[in-house]
Amino acid sequence: MAVATVTSGLIQTGPGRIYTAPLGTAIPTITAASSKIAATWTSWVQLGSTDAGMTYTESADTADIKVAESLYPIRTVTTSKSSRVAFTMNEISDLNWKVAMNGGTITTSGSGATKLNTYVPPLAGAEVRIMMAFVDYLDTEAIVWPQVFNVGSVEYARGTLETKAGLPCEFNAELPATGYTTPYQRFTAGALAAF
Repeated sequence: MAVATVTSGLIQTGPGRIYTAPLGTAIPTITAASSKIAATWTSWVQLGSTDAGMTYTESADTADIKVAESLYPIRTVTTSKSSRVAFTMNEISDLNWKVAMNGGTITTSGSGATKLNTYVPPLAGAEVRIMMAFVDYLDTEAIVWPQVFNVGSVEYARGTLETKAGLPCEFNAELPATGYTTPYQRFTAGALAAF
């Protein structure tokens, strides 16, 4: 029996960095140098640690076109598509809270020991979209979503001292109104791109 050829460089593991930016922020020029993704994420902010990394899911809804003379469909058509980015943020910062809640405002009063931050969530219909990016820990892969919106339920649990709080998010990738023809772009460098 023939055994499949294993290309170990194409087997991907491990976490990465998740960045966000306000809608319309310039996506960095992404190039490859020494088999690595090279990009400077100016004006993008890292979200920090997560519970279990990031999961990207793309799904399609389809419909079969049938005729009476065939038991099989003569064609399958796509009726809708969705792209989702899911993760749980472990670092409960004011910015991460705002990212999870699709916007809102943070006002600050005082300074030093008297500094107080107040967050007010957006009302329904006043939520904002953001941009998002993922770069793997080896710097061989980057995915950029130019417009995302959190459609998941945010459940913020505080329990025992050993129970870690988190902000779970599930962002839907949207097709931006201008400037893009796709909901995401994926860039690879080195062995990952060579198959």
